[in-house]
Amino acid sequence: MNKKGLLLCAKYSVAPNYFGYCGPDENRSLIDHLKEQVADREVQSILSEFDTLFLNLNLIAKENKIDDTFDERVVEAYWVGNALLQQVRSRDYAYLLDEKFKLERKLGKETFGQLKHKVLQYVLYPHHSFHVFNIFKRTGTDPSFHTLHTMDACRIGWGKVIESQRSQVKSQTCFVVTRPLVILKNKLLFGDEITKEIILHYKGKRFVQPVSGDWVSFHWSHICDILNPLQVKSLQFYTQKAIDFYNCPQ
Repeated sequence: MNKKGLLLCAKYSVAPNYFGYCGPDENRSLIDHLKEQVADREVQSILSEFDTLFLNLNLIAKENKIDDTFDERVVEAYWVGNALLQQVRSRDYAYLLDEKFKLERKLGKETFGQLKHKVLQYVLYPHHSFHVFNIFKRTGTDPSFHTLHTMDACRIGWGKVIESQRSQVKSQTCFVVTRPLVILKNKLLFGDEITKEIILHYKGKRFVQPVSGDWVSFHWSHICDILNPLQVKSLQFYTQKAIDFYNCPQ
């Protein structure tokens, strides 16, 4: 059992679970484990019930000959991005989407056929952002279609923490400089920099303590982790690759 990998995975999974979008109704348990920094079989069992997450982690681990699905490197590859993604072949990812996610049934034959054609034609990676931007119908517990707003919230965002009077007063939030998604001439792009408020706690409990100048990741406007410079570059690179795939012609 890779305890660091499990805790890292829980950091990124807890926000959509908090809102009831993905995974089982075990949010309080995830929050408690993160607060106490305890990774055990219970956390592993909970995270294994996040269908989209678990299938992607399995694929990344298998393609890199890594036995543990929740190996820290595998978890980082899916949520942030790293070199493990380069080893996953497009045809294997297409098989995963078809046979495991059963997307033809969920999206319809024509829509899935177009997606599968793109998967086999262009370079892509099994990064969380690919699923957010390119599978327009959610595949978790919420079956609704994504909008620009929900895509921006569901992707893993990143930004640099800045000081402000409000952040000092409201200690449960902080402010980051980041770039939101925009649509311009039917293309998905990063917009101009904005200041965004993100939440540092879940039900009053905090497990990440950023300070001014830190680079952080966030999911559904909730803090995930503090990033090092290489992780910032990787998250930007693979998110951009998912955007490029979105913008490719059919």
